[in-house]
Amino acid sequence: MEFTIKGEFYSGLNVYKNNELLLYSKFNHRWFRGDLISVFDKDDNLLIEVSESGMWDDKYLIRYQNKDLLATILFLSRNEIMFSGNIKFKLSQTWIILLNPFAKIYYEEKEIARVNLKRFMTIRQFSLQLKDENFIYIDNLLIYFLLNQTSNNFG
Repeated sequence: MEFTIKGEFYSGLNVYKNNELLLYSKFNHRWFRGDLISVFDKDDNLLIEVSESGMWDDKYLIRYQNKDLLATILFLSRNEIMFSGNIKFKLSQTWIILLNPFAKIYYEEKEIARVNLKRFMTIRQFSLQLKDENFIYIDNLLIYFLLNQTSNNFG
């Protein structure tokens, strides 16, 4: 199963499957306070809003969670997220995208997705290939990817 994620630098990202919008994020750069990232579903419902802890810290401060539409996030960092129900994802990617433009996403220590991290000029486009068509935590996975990549404007 393949998802396309598109956006411009210093703005949000949109997640599509078969050209249908599923989720999107918004990005607000805040000097010295940590960037603000908001994730919405296709019906414009705010699912989660986080701020980055700081420039050199890889953790996020969860400012809002819509617990009616999203499993509770217990822990969130640049490389890892844990939802209630012991749903845990890890992201592995190289620091220099030009050397290896692929990232891997793991669930229960098993690779479940591969992402092509394409970044050209002012446009970012990702291709997320999910290995298991029947994977039940797709929304959680996509939300984590948006939280992880929305403000990631280098590479």
